[in-house]
Amino acid sequence: MFGAGVVLVLFTLFYLWRARAQFIGPATLLVLLAAGALLGVVEQWKGEADCRRGWPSGHEVRLTALAVDYLPAGVRGSVRFRPRDSECAWAGPLRVWANGPVRPGISYSISGVWQPSLSRGRLPAPPERWGWISANTVDEDSTERRRSPLLRLRGELAAGLWAVYPRRWAPLALALVIGQREAIEPEVSRRIARAGLAHLLAISGLHVGLLASALIGAARILGMGWGRARVAALLLVFAYVILIGAPASALRAALMIFLWTLSRLAGRASSPFDALGLAAVCLLTLEPWTLFDVGFQLSFAGAAAISFAHAEVRRAAWLSGRPGWLRGLALSVLASVATIVLTAPITARVFGRVTPAAIVGNLAAVPALALAMPALILSGVLSFAPGLAAWPASAAVVLLRLIDALAGMLGEVRWASIEVPRPGLAAPVAYVALVILAAQAVRGAWYRARFIRGLGMAVAAMLVWAPLSPYLVPARLAIYVIDVGQGDAIAIETPHHQWILVDAGPRSARHDAGRTRVAPLLRRRGARNLVAWIMTHPDLDHVGGGPSVLAEFETGRVIGPGRVTGQGGQIAVLELLSDKSWTWTRAGAGSRLSVDDVELTFFYPYANGPADAVDDPNRLSLVFMLQFGDFRMLFTGDAPATVEAELASSPLDLRAQVLKVGHHGSRTSTSAEFLRHVQPQLSVISVGRRNVYGHPAPEVVARLEASGIEVRRTDREGTLLIEVSRDGLWRVRSAAESFSAQTGGSSSR
Repeated sequence: MFGAGVVLVLFTLFYLWRARAQFIGPATLLVLLAAGALLGVVEQWKGEADCRRGWPSGHEVRLTALAVDYLPAGVRGSVRFRPRDSECAWAGPLRVWANGPVRPGISYSISGVWQPSLSRGRLPAPPERWGWISANTVDEDSTERRRSPLLRLRGELAAGLWAVYPRRWAPLALALVIGQREAIEPEVSRRIARAGLAHLLAISGLHVGLLASALIGAARILGMGWGRARVAALLLVFAYVILIGAPASALRAALMIFLWTLSRLAGRASSPFDALGLAAVCLLTLEPWTLFDVGFQLSFAGAAAISFAHAEVRRAAWLSGRPGWLRGLALSVLASVATIVLTAPITARVFGRVTPAAIVGNLAAVPALALAMPALILSGVLSFAPGLAAWPASAAVVLLRLIDALAGMLGEVRWASIEVPRPGLAAPVAYVALVILAAQAVRGAWYRARFIRGLGMAVAAMLVWAPLSPYLVPARLAIYVIDVGQGDAIAIETPHHQWILVDAGPRSARHDAGRTRVAPLLRRRGARNLVAWIMTHPDLDHVGGGPSVLAEFETGRVIGPGRVTGQGGQIAVLELLSDKSWTWTRAGAGSRLSVDDVELTFFYPYANGPADAVDDPNRLSLVFMLQFGDFRMLFTGDAPATVEAELASSPLDLRAQVLKVGHHGSRTSTSAEFLRHVQPQLSVISVGRRNVYGHPAPEVVARLEASGIEVRRTDREGTLLIEVSRDGLWRVRSAAESFSAQTGGSSSR
């Protein structure tokens, strides 16, 4: 913090002195670069000495740590702690998966298992993102007397909000006031993300700007002059940003407000782009790795878009002399469109999705949030007196209901959120170049010939990149665990965009998952045909959607256990295969399938299969291992514990990073002995919401969590995506996490 303060003071002095000497600008940049390099070396040295670097996966950890984040009682999520272990060097906080309650500013004794993150890649990342502890116990340490007043204040604010608001709206209040999103229901997150309004759930520049405007307005009402009102608002804004943990987007907004206030007090004009650029230099000097953070990229792209819209509206001749409401409407529409246009390459590259609905949604949601923020913060401040806090809380709930209803309405529109193929790096760069060139042409700042040359070069780069991208982009495997309700369907996209489908979901009189869930996802992801369709066993919840998928996609081969049980779903598939003259290939122990660099090795069933398979088709389930480089994922179909025991007693190497939990988490599968042989870091459960079978069984989930295995479920999170690079690094994320501005251990591995 001392180094950051020194840099900020130097930066301020140079900024004020800039008008007096021409060399001050370059000198400022050099000083900042030198300071950033020095701080980077120090942070790198700290990281090299950090204990987390040497911990292997599964390492048992016991330590005492100070809680940084708030987690309500009855909620499990990722929270940050500051370790108190004096024998270890800690370069930043430690993330822990724990059960609430956890209150900031209180010391806890933590016991758990270390889970390293496998998604860091080659880009710089703070030690906080290296992994997390899956906690078995988190108990308040009565012997530790040290406390942090600031963190305790944050905890009191969070607990007050949780107590004041109804259970349905308390998680949203926490997210909007202090940036804690762990308690939000996945379905709520998905609904808001589909509407393109996920940025509202993170403390961003929008929230800080709204707070600053409200504070300046309140100061003016109290009779303060403009100068004093701005200074008072600035001090309170910085206090708020520090209180919530100073996330990059909020700190960027506070720095921009600081620079704007400074220029006004100095009597100098200031462009929003100047303040934006200087704020970026400050942040990157203090934390260079922030450049690779998605939240940082989205925050600055959005701020740049709004600054552009503001400048265009101010200089628009046709708006000169028009009523204020018309100018405000024009600014809102242009800012919303510009934000979507400028952030589209980031969301497409990182999340594989763009959200046109945000253009409309922001026009209503942002004003609602502007009205809700003062009420939310006031209810938190008054939470010590619930009777008083209930008044602003009631007003905030009305506005939160409005935002939620708007998200639900927009989320049902087909074009609201569009999945797109993730481009490489060159395509977004060319896209941004086109946008900048187009903006310059509209402003008339470039000569026509220069614009045409630049436009031609950008288009040429995009055209050349398309055929070369398969050879230049690092190999990537994508595994989609599709949300098909109570059933299984998993789509595998190989590095060269060939497709393998495992099962196809259920079919009933009212619901055909193959037609409504599986085929649409394959189409959106650009699939034209299937190399293979693997039906693990003949149950209807696995093969029911098969005919709909096979009718739409040409399929190279259909693979199954090779035993006819006479079940309706299997018979429908066999009739379709007969009509198309396709071959049904039997797979079993020892069979292999290779596509690109993806290898499928089948472990079960053994030759001829079990004798009682007709009575229990689950015992026919194909069990196979997917391997891509160093990454392994075990598929188990609906194999029961008896099959698991046979595999565990065999000499097969069952170890895998990811386990597809058998039989939707039924208590008849996923035995403790089987887990000891597989040793997964992640388990995925394909299961329907509120299913009549009670899947997944609580004892199975408890067994997985007790083993330190992360559990992801389609009934709570929707479709899951596991992305794997050739060097074995991988991550998993869900629809609910697609627009999370700041990802933690829970959303990226």
